[in-house]
Amino acid sequence: MREGELLALEAEHIEPDGSCIHIRQAVKQVKGTVFVGATKSATSVRDVPIPEAYRDMVKRLRTYCTPYLWTGKGGDKPCNPTHFRDKFAAAIEPVPGVRPLTPYSCRHTFVSQLQAQGVPMETIQSLAGHAEIDMTEHYRHVQNGVKTAAVESLAELIGRRKAPLRP
Repeated sequence: MREGELLALEAEHIEPDGSCIHIRQAVKQVKGTVFVGATKSATSVRDVPIPEAYRDMVKRLRTYCTPYLWTGKGGDKPCNPTHFRDKFAAAIEPVPGVRPLTPYSCRHTFVSQLQAQGVPMETIQSLAGHAEIDMTEHYRHVQNGVKTAAVESLAELIGRRKAPLRP
């Protein structure tokens, strides 16, 4: 999900069994003022299913929503996106071998990893909340391992069809 969607997450948007997160709103910032408003577009309103292995963790997130998963000053307003980005950067800074990233990098990773698993682009587009498939394509970064596997599968196909060499 987008950073603003994550920061606007409330308990009511998380299924009690942790099976789904409903994206219905997003945090916006205008001239330094943070507020909750509509999502980026109509296609941004979506339901994101959660794999069974992560449902208990997602269920626990509901208990932290008071009212938002990440709250700002006073505890009743959503977290400022700039503050969230700073906290994100500070959390990954001490991790060896990880370059500086933003929360937005997670969207690129999400799309690239799904693509590497062979998930159809239309499904990825729906999960990411993109209005246009072109935007989903922009996020995709084909991994070297996927490229290597693709040419290896072609080499295997050619090898099976290879005609015997004649003197």
